[in-house]
Amino acid sequence: MSELSSDIANTDAVIQAISGLWEQGGADVPEWAAQELTFGQVRLLFLLSKHGPSPMSRIAEWLGVGLPTASGTVERVERHGLVERRHRVDDRRVVECQLTGAGRELLEEIAGMQRDVLRRTLGVLNEDELRELARLVSIVVERTKAGPA
Repeated sequence: MSELSSDIANTDAVIQAISGLWEQGGADVPEWAAQELTFGQVRLLFLLSKHGPSPMSRIAEWLGVGLPTASGTVERVERHGLVERRHRVDDRRVVECQLTGAGRELLEEIAGMQRDVLRRTLGVLNEDELRELARLVSIVVERTKAGPA
């Protein structure tokens, strides 16, 4: 058993080891970072990607902030051309926020970078090791779907 394997005896140690791999395989500064987006702004993009066009009140809920703060966050991301606000057709009083094409492209770029790092990182494993990792990951996925233990 390698030194790393003997050190990985608890969840925190596993997280620390995996985090080290991410740092090791990191890419150049991604487009979203070059645009100086905050974590909250990137989170907004992912939430809109998951839920689709959403009213400002829902965005405020997601971010755990008031409507004026949510509006300010959307405005800053809107300036980058990543989201747009529109009045709903069926109720012009409701303003919805949605991703633009550039916002979707940015999220695809982030996902692509993650896949590239994973591909390079997992490339050090042989077929049997990949099968064992896949088995362990499927256990994690199943138990996560089942809810907290």
